[in-house]
Amino acid sequence: MTDTNWAELLGVPKPQTCNLKAACCSIATPSIPVDQLLQGATEGNETCRDFLSVFIPHENHQAAKDFYPEDPTHVDRVLGLVQRQRTKQAMASDSVVFYHCRYLDEERRCKVYEDRPTFCRSYPASPMSILVKGCGYEPWVEACKQKLAALGYEIVQEE
Repeated sequence: MTDTNWAELLGVPKPQTCNLKAACCSIATPSIPVDQLLQGATEGNETCRDFLSVFIPHENHQAAKDFYPEDPTHVDRVLGLVQRQRTKQAMASDSVVFYHCRYLDEERRCKVYEDRPTFCRSYPASPMSILVKGCGYEPWVEACKQKLAALGYEIVQEE
């Protein structure tokens, strides 16, 4: 979890608003395993601490799928990508945890939108984020990946 300003670095303007699908709040998956997330929080990493103060883990992968039925393939796509050895940090599927925000109302709208944490405001933090189908940030992520590929970076694609 870094503070890299990808939009500035790559010259690809990031949209200022999302399309309010609440996927990032419903089936969030940090890019690090839960043990490292907890360690970061105990060592004072503000992003890790804030994430754990806002997000509640789903009981299991099926519970995450059930919580966000709008994209039934998302959980499996994430699991497939993080298990691949070419990713930054390959993880076993049983170590991947999906979370939901404690501040979602019954219709999955944010009850603290105006006062949401910085990491919510800056989502997605990286163009390598695995987004649900139809997320408003998909065009930005794809444009960033194209720029990175043009610079010679290997981009892990979904199979």
